[in-house]
This record gives sequence, structure tokens and C-alpha cells, in this order.
Amino acid sequence: MYDYDNREEFEDYGKHCWLLTPWKGYRSATIVGQTDKGYIVQVSSGAEIVVYPDEIEIN
Repeated sequence: MYDYDNREEFEDYGKHCWLLTPWKGYRSATIVGQTDKGYIVQVSSGAEIVVYPDEIEIN
């Protein structure tokens, strides 16, 4: 969905996180990418969304 290279080359890749504000009913997500301003997370439906670091809690 998003164009990002080297998606596995950062420390938080694959970590579970919680969305502090639910997105379409989803709170649980996995970090799958990093942007200049934050992260790309994937919810269980497969949708990927961009979030700022202060919008999630990383486990």
C-alpha cells in the first residue's frame, strides 16, 4: 500500500502496538514501516495506516 524500502531495517519493525485512538474499531496493530514523521502500522484487517509516535503505545 505504501512505498517504503528496507522496511525491516529499524528497531521497532514487527513490534506490537496499541492505537491510543481506535481506528475504525481497531486498537491493536503491528509496526510494518517507518516514515519521516512516524510509523506505518497494520491492523488485523490488513489495512495499513500512518501514525505519529505519540498516537501509539509500543509493547
